[in-house]
Amino acid sequence: MGRGVIDIDVVIALIGAVILIGLGSIFRHSFITSPEFWSGLEKLVYFVLLPALLVTGLAGADFASIEPGPMVLVLTASATFSALLAYAARRPATGRDGPAFTSVFQGTVRFNTYIGVTTAAALFGSNGIAIAALANAVLIPFGNLASTIALAHYGHHRLRGSALILAVFGNPLILACAVGLAANLIGSAPGMGDFLSAPVPAVVVQLIAAVLGLLGGAALPIGLFCVGAGLRGRAFPRESLRPVAAALLLRFVPVPAATLGLCVLLGFSGPAAVVCVVFQSLPTATSSYVFARRLGGDAALMAQITAAQTVLSGVVLPAWILIALTVLL
Repeated sequence: MGRGVIDIDVVIALIGAVILIGLGSIFRHSFITSPEFWSGLEKLVYFVLLPALLVTGLAGADFASIEPGPMVLVLTASATFSALLAYAARRPATGRDGPAFTSVFQGTVRFNTYIGVTTAAALFGSNGIAIAALANAVLIPFGNLASTIALAHYGHHRLRGSALILAVFGNPLILACAVGLAANLIGSAPGMGDFLSAPVPAVVVQLIAAVLGLLGGAALPIGLFCVGAGLRGRAFPRESLRPVAAALLLRFVPVPAATLGLCVLLGFSGPAAVVCVVFQSLPTATSSYVFARRLGGDAALMAQITAAQTVLSGVVLPAWILIALTVLL
């Protein structure tokens, strides 16, 4: 697949996401103005659609063709670095505003799975999809867990003790990651292939996969509509400029640079190394806004950060792809 095709695939994915955010804002302020409608839609995304997407993505991932060791190390280290970086920038970015910090944190740590998989597939075909699956298996649980803890500690609700434990381990996205990874392990266990290929189990598995696939397929467009609906008044009011700028800077400069540097330091190269850099230079996850709404963060700021990162990634992501291809291939 040529570089021109790669660029078109990536740019189309990014432009499509921006258009859906814009449509969500138009729908919210011109056609469907009921707050109850959008609140219900956010609940649907958070409790049903996004968990279905995570379960199907992780359960069906093929890790057999990848040597996971270096990739897991690089992704875990870079994700930990991104979280520590966000905490270090808390006061300069948001002062004492805890809920605002949770939005900057999510904007630094989390990533858009759809754009990541699309980009990896455009770069390396089916091998890229397998590598992206492993990246998701490492980064999605980390991002969801770290963001839940940050929201519980700095959000409006300020959860402690058993309430914090319940928020973490009762989070539907974290539970979905656990279910998806468990299903993947069970499916690859010795002897399970013969059992699952029997007529009755095969039909049941196919039916469940079909239903979850349909639900998960709706997660991205509806989630982006909710992000657009969360934009209030002026997209970037004066008081939001500093935290939005911080989230843009942290996500798009030191995090991918550290990922690239770690790959070079470890002598880790090839398609898997490139995908590591790609995933750590993606805009934040669509679900970050819904997370903020459900767990007491600054949802309006989160919508602004998501929109800004998605737009700017149209320039930043191709640049990091070019750098990674040049250095790591």
